[in-house]
Amino acid sequence: MWDPHSDQPYRIPATDKDRFAPAALGEYIITLFTALSLSPAILWRYLSDRPSFTSTTARQFVGLGISLDAGYPDETVEMVNELGVEELLLRVPVWDLERIDEYVAYAERFQGCRFLINVLQHRDSVRDHNAWRESLRTILEKFKHITSDFQIGNASNRSKWGCRHTGEYLRLLEIAEEVRSEFPGVYLIGPSVIDFEPLAMIRALLNRRRYHLDRVSALLYVNRRGAPTNCQFGVFDLKAKLQLFKAIASLSGHGNGKLWITEFNWPLLGTKPYTPNSGRPQTTVDPELQAQYLKDYYRIARQSDCVEKAYWWQLIAPGYGLVDSRGRQLQKRPAYYALKVLLKGSAN
Repeated sequence: MWDPHSDQPYRIPATDKDRFAPAALGEYIITLFTALSLSPAILWRYLSDRPSFTSTTARQFVGLGISLDAGYPDETVEMVNELGVEELLLRVPVWDLERIDEYVAYAERFQGCRFLINVLQHRDSVRDHNAWRESLRTILEKFKHITSDFQIGNASNRSKWGCRHTGEYLRLLEIAEEVRSEFPGVYLIGPSVIDFEPLAMIRALLNRRRYHLDRVSALLYVNRRGAPTNCQFGVFDLKAKLQLFKAIASLSGHGNGKLWITEFNWPLLGTKPYTPNSGRPQTTVDPELQAQYLKDYYRIARQSDCVEKAYWWQLIAPGYGLVDSRGRQLQKRPAYYALKVLLKGSAN
């Protein structure tokens, strides 16, 4: 199920997506009704909110994903210290809990850093809720001395990550809420909608299901449009996308209006099969442009006053990371040094 080159699940065949199953069709109807009925309120919030420059420091704002499976643990610790990054994201898959102690030991190496643990779901999480419940208990118990922040699920609006429709993901959130009651002080982050899909965000946040999110997260990739200032649908550049997501979140009873961007990057030209997309020139960039877009994204997101943290995914990855691990020696890319400059105290 897992593509180790791009660090994501393989695409599933269209015949396995069950888009026209009764449950999926019901979700589409609920989503459409919710969007139509609440669009005036969302539009009013979108147009009336007046953002002002956030007061968070660069080190509070700029986050970075790291991976146990990327290897080079000693070098990773050294580079995190060299960069000065203090906000780290670590994925913990529920299907890999035999190695849970390795994940914990890995996180313990990064002294002085704050962690967001991203709990990765898969199809069996939906099929077996008891297994999902026990997996969450294990992860929260093992990491409670390290962090209080846990993102529940990843890319909840993508079938290949396990949930065929949003209703299935919402049940996973409700179970996480039940488990949270056993761990005082734990914060839940979600719904981890990937890409700019307002309908998915509306369905995940504007409902009467039984869960609470302490922060609203989005995996807001904009790389298919090129620069962060480029528009989608002729209207939405990065700033407008963030403002719309904030407007939706501010109407939700499940969280507050502040966002955590828990993934973004630009895949690199000439790195297929390590790119998470097609690898074609129109959807990839060269290393220098990647570095520029990284700086632009952080600047726009920070000045939008819609975002509390934004995590680049990830440090070491041949197809999109700050560091290339192909060959016998790690190669730091221009984006690595761009992030280092940002962490000195300025996102301009």
